[in-house]
Amino acid sequence: MVIFETSEQLYNYISELFAEIATLPEAQAVLKSLTLSVQFNYTSPDCTMTLTAANGKYSIVRGVCDDTHPDVELTMTGDVAYRFWTGELNVMGAITTREIGINGSLGKVMRLAPLIKTAVRYNRERETDCDS
Repeated sequence: MVIFETSEQLYNYISELFAEIATLPEAQAVLKSLTLSVQFNYTSPDCTMTLTAANGKYSIVRGVCDDTHPDVELTMTGDVAYRFWTGELNVMGAITTREIGINGSLGKVMRLAPLIKTAVRYNRERETDCDS
């Protein structure tokens, strides 16, 4: 079963997740320390998003962000993205098996780890609340 049937569903899912976690104090603290641009290239469905964080703020742009060259590009399917953001995926294992492709510095990706951990924790809580 495919989690996201359309790119709009995938984009909305991730955009809503980031809008919600950006209100959390721990996410705000991480965002203040980041200066990074990450392009997420998704397949099945095809969708590209660019996350740019600088000066304590972030933006998610649908598509390729023309005014910023991404520091890192991550490529994965929509289903892998869902498992990524719900914490069901061993990220290092997925990188090793190429479920997640990386173009750029792994060290720069690691700067996102605290933000990703916050997003995964929040997303798990949100999904648990929805199941109740």
